[in-house]
Amino acid sequence: MKQGLGSLGPDETEAIAKELNVKPEEVLEMETRMSGGDIGLDPTVDDGEESYSPIAYLASPDDEPVEVLAREQTERMQHEGLSLALANLDERSRRIIQARWLNEDESATLHELADEFGVSAERIRQIEAKAMKKMRELIPT
Repeated sequence: MKQGLGSLGPDETEAIAKELNVKPEEVLEMETRMSGGDIGLDPTVDDGEESYSPIAYLASPDDEPVEVLAREQTERMQHEGLSLALANLDERSRRIIQARWLNEDESATLHELADEFGVSAERIRQIEAKAMKKMRELIPT
């Protein structure tokens, strides 16, 4: 509906808006969108110099399918390894590790766990260290 290559004037904008039954602001927005030039995503000229095309800014190496699958597999193996390692601990050691390291809300202190189990904080630290060592041996890296 636009007559010519120049920008729309106020009268033309009003006339087009009225005919299309839209707001004048929408006509101006569409004119702006349509007047922009096309840009190729890939560079079209290879002149030997480094050139950066828009596709270089859009692509993320982290989103490559191979990377995504590798990351998911690693996470799954770590989760399975952690579950296996926790299953191999005695109940007290498992409770201490979960309270100290795996509690999403707030980690328990050595003193809180010492009060819970009726032992010293140093003994809780020793149990935790022994359990962590056992878990490291069981979790594949």
